[in-house]
Amino acid sequence: MMVNDVEIVWLKHAGFKITGAGMTIYIDPYGVRAGEPADLILITHDHFDHCDLPSLRALAGKDTVIL
Repeated sequence: MMVNDVEIVWLKHAGFKITGAGMTIYIDPYGVRAGEPADLILITHDHFDHCDLPSLRALAGKDTVIL
């Protein structure tokens, strides 16, 4: 979905990728093994399907903020 130059993409389960204004934000990425590097990754809680370490490793760069 694209709204005012902001794109929201459902990834899997409860995961989303939001891009716009030169930023890439992931929310609860699960099962994502490659993708656009994240500026910000938001984790809602520590269950395996919301806090997936292989996804975090694949998406996080040296400047990525993870909350």
